[in-house]
Amino acid sequence: MLDDATPPPLPGPSALRTGAGPLPLVVGGRAVLDGSVVEVASPASPTGGRDVVHADAAVVAEAASTADGARAACAAMSRRERAQILRRTAAYLESHIEDLAVSLVLEVGKSLRDSRGEVQRCVATLEAAADAVAELGGREVPVDAVPVGAGRLAFTTWEPVGVVAAIAGFNFPLLLAVHKVAGAIGAGCPVLLKPSERTPFTTLVLAEAVVTSGWPPAAISILNGGPDVATALCEDPHVRLVSFTGSSAIGAKIAERAGRHLKRVVLELGSNAATIVAHDADLSLAARSCATGGTASTGQSCISVQRVIAHRSIADDLARRIGEEVAALTTGDPLDPDTVIGNLISPAEVRRVAGLVDDAVAHGAEVVTGGVDGGKLRPTVLLGVTAPARLCREEVFGPVIAVLPYDDLDEAVDLANSTPYGLMAGVFTASIDTALRLARGVESGGVHINDTSNFRADNMPYGGVKSSGIGKEGPASAIREMSVEKVITFRLPA
Repeated sequence: MLDDATPPPLPGPSALRTGAGPLPLVVGGRAVLDGSVVEVASPASPTGGRDVVHADAAVVAEAASTADGARAACAAMSRRERAQILRRTAAYLESHIEDLAVSLVLEVGKSLRDSRGEVQRCVATLEAAADAVAELGGREVPVDAVPVGAGRLAFTTWEPVGVVAAIAGFNFPLLLAVHKVAGAIGAGCPVLLKPSERTPFTTLVLAEAVVTSGWPPAAISILNGGPDVATALCEDPHVRLVSFTGSSAIGAKIAERAGRHLKRVVLELGSNAATIVAHDADLSLAARSCATGGTASTGQSCISVQRVIAHRSIADDLARRIGEEVAALTTGDPLDPDTVIGNLISPAEVRRVAGLVDDAVAHGAEVVTGGVDGGKLRPTVLLGVTAPARLCREEVFGPVIAVLPYDDLDEAVDLANSTPYGLMAGVFTASIDTALRLARGVESGGVHINDTSNFRADNMPYGGVKSSGIGKEGPASAIREMSVEKVITFRLPA
């Protein structure tokens, strides 16, 4: 597909705001404008959508083959070189925060405040990945501790797994991509990145960022497109690992397709996150934290506070406090710097989330604040949601917080564990005994004491259990997931 003609330049941050012409895909570090052009609607732009070029099966195959050809060059890079590339990429993004933040608003509909925060988290993630490059080291294996190993020395090393296919979700287009690309660069792996078809624009800047920072051009491709691109990546023989962030239903399909070819997978999937509030908790802190944790990024986060499981003695008071906090948050134009809660990504998502609220009310829930008014959804707090409600089982992915009462800690644990998910959880209590009991009892990838499920430090291990995923993200964890441990033994002289 690629020829000797001068390719168009890789899109930089300024290109994301001009709106001129279709934005390209990237194959082996080169911008490509050949292919089908698709218009993507914007949840925040008054001028409508933007055009982007989509990849087809042939383009995916070429990108994968090109990446495979870059494996040796990537693996040969020293840890210092990889760390320097990551730090330079971080500096690149930091120097363009405002352009990138506006682009994220136009793509996702979240507030400008949240979008700026996303770019700042990208910078921190890349810097943490640079630090983590040196953390992955081998170890001596005491093979002479068993009879057959007598007279031998053994140690392990870590090597890149090979070509990584990274498939990102729409809710944090840049941050989710950065976590995967940073892990791949840190491990020394070429990476094929597929952004969500809903949010393909801001991620394109990563190609220019990493190439200008010293990453081999052949080792980065950004392949816009739909499910057919994801399928082709899972089945391409050059791809050794698939890293996916998205819904549990799609994650299961990714795992099935990759598993047919015995590819490794890292899956960061959905949730129905619970935060347990004990009777002795600081209610002001819990209310403020739950309100923020349930509405940040317009609730479009897999660890957004969805269920607040509160002791019956304080449930009504807590729900009222959360409602007051949520009602005080400014909603409106996501490009307005004063807006705290922006838009959901599409009208279809508004209808879906509103349907979950209506269903909960039909099953006896009380609307403390917000609700559905004239077909429009306002940030919502519900009290007394009962088990038959879909909200108790499904992921809302919107600004809805449900307060459920409990009578004893066993019931609180049972309620927290009653969904198929287990990503992150929160606990508010003044008792270390209660904190430890709940931390051990709740089935999730992490439990945050005196904080909500929505807390995430980008350098910590991050991943869930049950239907919430397989493997861990976070820079150090991602680098390990994208590496292979090799054992080397020596027979020593007699």
